[in-house]
Order: sequence, then structure tokens, then C-alpha cells
Amino acid sequence: MADALLAIVIENLGHFVRDELASFLGVGELTEKLRGKLRLIRAVLKDAEKKQITNDAVKEWLQQLGDSAYVLDDILDECSITLKPHGDDKCITSFHPVKILACRNIGKRMKEVAKRIDDIAEERNKFGFQRVGVTEEHQRGDDEWRQTISTVTEPKVYGRDKDKEQIVEFLLNASESEELFVCSIVGVGGQGKTTLAQMVYNDERVKTHFDLKIWVCVSDDFSLMKILESIIENTIGKNLDLLSLESRKKKVQDILQNKRYLLVLDDVWSEDQEKWNKLKSLLQLGKKGASILVTTRLQIVASIMGTKVHPLAQLSDDDIWSLFKQHAFGANREGRAELVEIGQKLVRKCVGSPLAAKVLGSLLRFKSDEHQWISVVESEFWNLADDNQVMSALRLSYFNLKLSLRPCFTFCAVFPKDFKMVKENLIQLWMANGLVASRGNLQMEHVGNEVWNELYQRSFFQEVESDLAGNITFKMHDLVHDLAQSIMGEECVSCDVSKLTNLPIRVHHIRLFDNKSKDDYMIPFQNVDSLRTFLEYTRPCKNLDALLSSTPLRALRTSSYQLSSLKNLIHLRYLELYRSDITTLPASVCKLQKLQTLKLRGCCFLSSFPKTFTKLQDLRHLIIEDCPSLKSTPFKIGELTSLQTLTNFIVDSKIGFRLAELHNLQLGGKLYIKGLENVSNEEDARKANLIGKKDLNRLYLSWDDSQVSGVHAERVFDALEPHSGLKHVGVDGYMGTQFPRWMRNIYIVKGLVSIILYDCKNCRQLPPFGKLPCLDILFVSGMRDIKYIDDDLYEPATEKALTSLKKLTLEGLPNLERVLEVEGIEMLPQLLNLDITNVPKLTLPPLPSVKSLSSLSIRKFSRLMELPGTFELGTLSGLESLTIDRCNEIESLSEQLLQGLSSLKTLNIGGCPQFVFPHNMTNLTSLCELIVSRGDEKILESLEDIPSLQSLYLNHFLSLRSFPDCLGAMTSLQNLKIYSFPKLSSLPDNFHTPLRALCTSSYQLSSLKNLIHLRYLDLYVSDITTLRASVCELQKLQTLKLQRCYFLSSFPKQFTKLQNLRHLVIKTCPSLLSTPFRIGELTCLKTLTNFIVGSETEFGLAELHNLQLGGKLYINGLENVSDEEDARKANLIGKKDLNRLYLS
Repeated sequence: MADALLAIVIENLGHFVRDELASFLGVGELTEKLRGKLRLIRAVLKDAEKKQITNDAVKEWLQQLGDSAYVLDDILDECSITLKPHGDDKCITSFHPVKILACRNIGKRMKEVAKRIDDIAEERNKFGFQRVGVTEEHQRGDDEWRQTISTVTEPKVYGRDKDKEQIVEFLLNASESEELFVCSIVGVGGQGKTTLAQMVYNDERVKTHFDLKIWVCVSDDFSLMKILESIIENTIGKNLDLLSLESRKKKVQDILQNKRYLLVLDDVWSEDQEKWNKLKSLLQLGKKGASILVTTRLQIVASIMGTKVHPLAQLSDDDIWSLFKQHAFGANREGRAELVEIGQKLVRKCVGSPLAAKVLGSLLRFKSDEHQWISVVESEFWNLADDNQVMSALRLSYFNLKLSLRPCFTFCAVFPKDFKMVKENLIQLWMANGLVASRGNLQMEHVGNEVWNELYQRSFFQEVESDLAGNITFKMHDLVHDLAQSIMGEECVSCDVSKLTNLPIRVHHIRLFDNKSKDDYMIPFQNVDSLRTFLEYTRPCKNLDALLSSTPLRALRTSSYQLSSLKNLIHLRYLELYRSDITTLPASVCKLQKLQTLKLRGCCFLSSFPKTFTKLQDLRHLIIEDCPSLKSTPFKIGELTSLQTLTNFIVDSKIGFRLAELHNLQLGGKLYIKGLENVSNEEDARKANLIGKKDLNRLYLSWDDSQVSGVHAERVFDALEPHSGLKHVGVDGYMGTQFPRWMRNIYIVKGLVSIILYDCKNCRQLPPFGKLPCLDILFVSGMRDIKYIDDDLYEPATEKALTSLKKLTLEGLPNLERVLEVEGIEMLPQLLNLDITNVPKLTLPPLPSVKSLSSLSIRKFSRLMELPGTFELGTLSGLESLTIDRCNEIESLSEQLLQGLSSLKTLNIGGCPQFVFPHNMTNLTSLCELIVSRGDEKILESLEDIPSLQSLYLNHFLSLRSFPDCLGAMTSLQNLKIYSFPKLSSLPDNFHTPLRALCTSSYQLSSLKNLIHLRYLDLYVSDITTLRASVCELQKLQTLKLQRCYFLSSFPKQFTKLQNLRHLVIKTCPSLLSTPFRIGELTCLKTLTNFIVGSETEFGLAELHNLQLGGKLYINGLENVSDEEDARKANLIGKKDLNRLYLS
């Protein structure tokens, strides 16, 4: 770290001299001496950084050197800001009083830090450091680091096939178990536990066996809130409304209810039995075979959590050698004989650890000299007392990194373990902290990309993923993170706000998060003088001004709206405001002369920018996301000539907001241009110079005013021709009758991966998209005149169409007749998702090769009488989801089609009044979920037994009085939802399924008592006055929800028979007069949302005393409490899991 920092400072001192700033301050001679001293110190740093591991005095010496280097870097940065000419200043020799004062202050501080560095230089002699050259290794001739990684395939996994088979067998055989099955993979760090879990998770048998699979990285913090949030996010997506523990519990219960799920809890450390018990009790609501797979380094964790333990043994020497060769020799798998011999010695040092083999192999791949390999074998790092062999290998690999890479790697310690980092964001933070800089003709972003790629190639990064937009995310292995954290020490803090006490004096980088509190917080900034990075992933810090007033901050992320002190952060390069309540960007931001990156995310009320925004001459990235109130782009943004990313540009007819502002900007990434109706003519559009923006890969164009003439829109669109490397294009509100010539030019659009066309009402013809070789996603909506998706000519014998397309969405196309005008052409061989809505004239041709299709949705297809012969026998063998909605004429599914649906899991039929089920539904052996809504009675009468069916959802059958008898014969049915059946009186007499969950708005069900296996009951009945006594016979019931039961006033006295009840949730039941009689006898109860204090003892607060309640509790009727002693009996102080309390 110190070496890399000194290299930066020495370079900046050179700029200080060349720019004549040192002479102007009268410290020219001092600066030259300082550079000389720093070079002497740097010559011994390589030896010092190794010795500090075993010598605390050397470690302290390096820390003092680092402290001084940071101070000196701050001074030099301040000089460049205060004294260099900006704006109208023509020279640095200004006699403005402010500058004179600044000069004196800077000169004085320079002398002070020079004296400190003199002392440090003298002190180095007592340690006997060896002088080592500081020139860096030459880069590889093939420039491998510069190759962008767009898709990442995991290398071959060695030696774990037997382990995988054993665990898969455990999981498949657990399907007969009533209890939640838990299996723990136990092994030391770097042994491959996560890799093995991934192999199991992605096994085809596992995919087929489980209804739902969820992966959660737990790491150090076994937080119930965090785990539940991850489960929700991995199944239904991020939900910002679920802030409380109770709301997350209920959502997870809804998700997992009666599903055979596999939950992987990766990297568990907590030995807290109580935390595990709470989580496990919440998860015990799936059906037979629901399983949890745990990975942990600790045997005690496995003992606490698991019923089955799988100890992970070391890999054999042969397997480790194969893995090492893969990384060390690359394509030349055998390597040179002399290197093979040395490599085999190294493999023995890996002690069966795949991580060690991978890291060492990656290190040596770029060393071709035999002596370099020998030096690794004989390194002193193998003999460190405090390190195991794996950590020794990692440390060795770190010290073999080029000096410029080391601080970039260790900076990653600011993120917590298992954190999914975004490559682009990390590089911008590196830039802000001065860890990467421009080199020759290479921009600093490209240098950062090289650094990232090299760290990835050396196995410091893993689990790299790339989405369709090219965004790359990745993680670090826990042990690699431990290495980064051990090197950073007190310089880096990443923790929960609730666990933060005092900040170390030497802290340079802070990342704070909070999984629980919704309140603002304060942190101690008193002795923090050299903070460089402050990233806030929580509510705003109350005393943020204390931080903003004096620290040399380089990077700031906050949701605060009190930003008046920002002007003091003269060193700031990176500013991210997220979910802030600001309405206009504060003018103080425009004083940040060094700002490189500005991100505005989720600022819902932000509407404008200050006119002084163009003072930000160093700004390189302006990223705006989810700011719906924004009315305009910054005035004259074209003056920001350093800008490389501008995600949004809003066109206005006024000068300073026209497309010409984009002309000289070398933009890349994504560009969304809105307000194109304000472009005066095609010449004005051409000034945007999109064709010259070679780094642009996503372009979205939007017209907001339908009054614009089609001819005008066509000319403007034609003039907005981009370069030929575009990957994604979207068009919204275009009023022309034809698309521009450039969209028909195969050379320009051949690289397109996705095309989105929305509400282009007047277009009569689409470009020939069928011949685009890379097209994955095509979305066409709201185009009333087009007849074909592609009307180009094809040669039937040799040509195919839409060969790469994975997802096709067609909606609101009233005159579309066919996908291709030419018939008989094979097309869509890789299609996964087909969604057709309101395309009444469409005739699909036979698709004999669409075996890849997994999801098919057909909506508002009035002419459809049955699924046509489009899908030949067996061609839909991979289809897992089929939706047919509001197709008035469809009568059934053809028998031919039905025979091919061997993989169908979900069938959704809605609003199809003529539809009846065919007689051979029993052939759908994989069908586990059936949804039927808004149909005629005959659709249910036609329903037969489906042996595999687990979930049945029925909605809106207004005249149905009883269910068909076949419902009782569905022996696998576990989940039943029935809504809007006002005349329904009972379930079938033979209804004896092992039903686990029932959600209904039809309360007149006389056969509830027969549901002896029921664990979950959700009643949504507006007209009941009291709960039926039959509910109290459901002895296995765990969850009872009563929602919008407006007239419900009481519970039956035998309610306490429900001894297994864990959750009683009452919502919007305004007539309720009392809580169940003696509810304190339900000792399993964990959730009780409402308690009404009565005047009788059996309804008093003492009933709450022994209940271990959590989540929300609303206590009403407190006027009936006789005294404080009576109130104390509620024992609220003992309910540690309670997080919301309402008293009335």
C-alpha cells in the first residue's frame, strides 16, 4: 500500500514542480529534496512491506509513512485547486488576498510534512532494509488485460463429482420427510464448498425436483432481516415496501407456502442456536422434501443447523495438479518440463485447496522464467507462523502484483464479504481515490478496466456475471477479502451502523449500512482527519456536516438533502445522491472543481440543475436513474468536454438545451434522449453526432408529443444515425410511417442484441430484423398498421430467421398477420419466451424447432379457438409455463398439443368463457400449478384429477354453488385459493386431500373441519360476524389470517384448541370487540398483531406474559387496565423480537 501511495505522491510532486506551483510558493528547493527522500524510502519499501508481517515496529514505521504521504497528497491536491487558473483567471500570480493567505498556509504545511518525512527517512536505517528496484514488470505483449470480459464461463471443476452425487441423492431422497431437511457442507476456507453447492444447485435433477430454488449469501452477519430480504429479492425481486421484520416474515411465508423449495445458505458463521431456531421455524411451511443446503467452515454450525453433515475432504494431488495446470499453463496444458517439475512442488504446498491452486496458477501464468517459479517455491511467506498454507499462497500472490494494482485490490475491503460489486462503479471509486490515472493515450477508465481484468485473471475476483446491457458484477472469495482487510487494517471500516462505536484515527475508507433502523443516526467524526471515502447505504447521517466541513474526502455516497457544506469538499471526485428529497441540485455541488462522477439515483423530486453546472469541467460521468420529475438537462452541457457518460438528455427548443450540445461529447454506455418533438429540423438532429460516439452501446429515443408531423419525425430520426457498434436500441412515441434508412442497413444494426419499439403508431413496416445475427430480445407494441415483423425476402432452402432470438413480445398490433411475409422459412430456433397480447389477426406458422420454448403467453386473442397446429407434436417438450387469457373463442387445448407438454408446470386460463379442459389432463405429469379465473361453470365441471397438481387458484366464478367431485380426488393438492365465489357453500364431500394452505373469500364452507392437515388459513370474508367453531378443530393450523372481515366481532371460546398456532394476523377488522379467550394458553404463538384488553381476567394483559411475540403488536382497550401492576404483567420488556408497538 505505502509503495503504491508513494509512487502517486512522487508523480504529483513532479507535476507540482513542472507547473511552477512549487516556485510560486517558495518551496521549489524543498520539493526537490522531498522527491529525493521519497525515492530513497521507496527503494526499500518492497522489503519493508514483507517485514511488517512479522515486525510490529516496521508496521508502525510504514503507517507513519502512509499518514505523511496522505497529508502530502492532500496538500498537493489543494495546490492544484487553489492556485491553478480556473475560469477567467489567466495566471497563478494573482494577488487576491484569499490566494495570498492560501499560499502562506500551504507553504507552512509543506515544510511541516517535509520535516516529518525527513525523520521517517532517517529512521529507515535502523531496520536494515534491503534496497530493491522499483521498476514494475513489463506488461504482457498480447495485452490480455485489455480484453473485455463479456461472458464468463466457470473453469472445469475437478474432484467433486462424487460429492455432488451424494448431496443430490440426499436432497432427492428427502422428499418423503415431513420435517424440513437440512444438509451442511463443512470444510476449511478455500476448499470449494461454494463451488460444490453451485454444482448441486444447477444440477438438472435438482432443477426438476424442486418447485423453487433460492441462493442466499449469509457470511458473518446471520441477520434474520437480511436473510428474509435476500429470499424475497431472489424470488419476486426487490421490494422497498417491506421494511419491518414482520412484513418480511409474512412475505416469505407466502412465497414458500406449500412449495418444495431448496434454500442454499452459503458461508454461515453464526453459532447462535436461537437465531437458527427462529429462521428454521419460519421456514417449516413447505411441503415434503423442502430442503436447506448450508455451507460453513465450522463443525459446530453444522451441528446446530443440520440433520445431515457432508464433510468436504481435500482434493487429491492429481486433481489439484489438473486445476493448477489449467490456470498456470492456459491452452498449453502440459507446459515446459522444467516448469512442470517446479509446479508439482508448489501443488504439494496447496494442501488440497482449490483456491490456493487457482491463485498460484494464475500468478505463475505470467512468469515464464524458471527462476521466477523457483522464487515462489522458496518464498519466506510459506513459513509465516500466523498464516495457513492457503493464506500464504494468497499473500504471496498479492506481493507479486504490480505496485499499481495493490491499492486497487485492497480498496475492495471497503465492501463487505459476499457483496456483489459493480465493475464500473468500482473503477470510478478507484479514479476518485487517485488509484488509477490516465496513461499516455489511455483514459483513466481504460486503465481501470486493465487493472480490473488483471485482478480477475489472477483470481482475486470471482462469480463474474454480465447482463445483456454489458453491466459486469463480481465478488471476492471470503479468504481473499480477509487478505485485503488484513492489509488495510484500521484504514478501512465496513460495518452496520448499530455496531459502530469509535472510528480509528487512521481510517481512510468507510462504508456503513443498517439492516434494521429506519431512523437517522450519528457517528463520531471528531478525530477523523484523513477520510477519503464515505459510502452510506442507510438512512442519512445526522451529523454529516461535521464530515463535510473539513475532511479531504474523495468519494461520497449519501441520501442526505442537507448539502450546503458540500462546497468545503474541494477534493471530492465522486458524489452519489440516492433517494434524496432534493428538488434542485444544490449550487454548492458546482463548486466541486475536481468532481469526476455524479450519480443521481431515486431522487424523485429532482426537477432541475443550477445554471452554474458547467463549472464542473472535470466531470466525466453524469448518471441519472429513477428521477421522474426531471424537466431538463443541465444548461449548455456541451461545455463539459470531459464528459464520457450522460445517461439522460432532455431536448428543449431553447439554446443550451438543443441536441447540438451533444456534438463534441465523446459519450459511451447508455444514452436516453427524450423530448425529440422539440428538435426543429434534421440538421439540428445531425448535430448530436451520434455516429461519432463509438463507445455508445445503448440508445433510447423518445417523442412525447403526438402532434408532431410524421414527416418531421422521420427526418429527425434519420439524422440520428448511430455508429455500427450499438448493442441496444429503443424507440418510444415515434410518429413516422417508416423507420430510418440506417435501421435497414445491416452493417449498422448487425450487432444489436435487443430492440424495443413502443407506441410507434403510424409505422407501416419494420426493418428486416429477422436477419440480425445477435438479436436476443424483440419487443414490439402499439403499432396499428404493420402486417409483418419482417417482410424481407428469404431463400427457404438455405436461410433461417431470428436465429438468436430468446424473447419475443408482441402486443397491441391489430393488423399483424404473420411474423414473416415469406412463408415456409424456419425461424426462432432458440426462442425461450413468447408473449402475444391483443394481436387478433396473427397466424403463427408451424414452429417445428422451438423445443427451447419455456414460457408461452397468449392474451386478448379473440379469434383463437384452440392453440393452432403451430406447435407440432413434441416441439413444446420444454414448455414450463402456459398462459391463455381473455381469448373469448378458445374452446380447449388440442390433444396433439397436450401430448407434447411433458414439462409443463404452470397453466393459467383466465377470461375464456368457452374454454373446457380436455379429457386427458392426467397426461400432464409435471403440472403442479393451475390458475383458472373469470370463466363459465363448465370449465370447472370439465376438470379431471391431475395427480401431480399441488396448487390450485380459482377466482371470480359468480354463479358456482359447488365444486366438482374431481377436486376431492386430487391427492397431491396442498395449496388452494378461492376468491369471488359468492354462492359457494361447501367443498366436495370426498375432499380428503392433504391440503396445507387455504385462502378464501367464501366462508360458507361446511367441510373445513375435514382439512386435518391444514397449516395455513387466510380468510378474506367481509360479512362474517364470528369465527366458525370448525376452524378450532384444525389442530395442525400454524397461521391464521383474517383480512377485511368488516363485521367480525368475536372468536369462539374453544379457540385455544389451536395449540400449534404460531401466527394470528388481523387486518382491517374494525368491528372486533375482543381477542380470543385465554389466548395466553397458545404458547407457540409468535405473532399476534392485535390484542384487545377486556374487563374480564381472561382478556387481561396477563395473557401476554408468557408469549414470545415478535413483529407488530397493537394493544387496544388500555382503559380497562386496573393499575400499573396489571400493566406490568404484559411483560413487554421480555419480548425481544417485538419491533413495533402501538398503544390505544
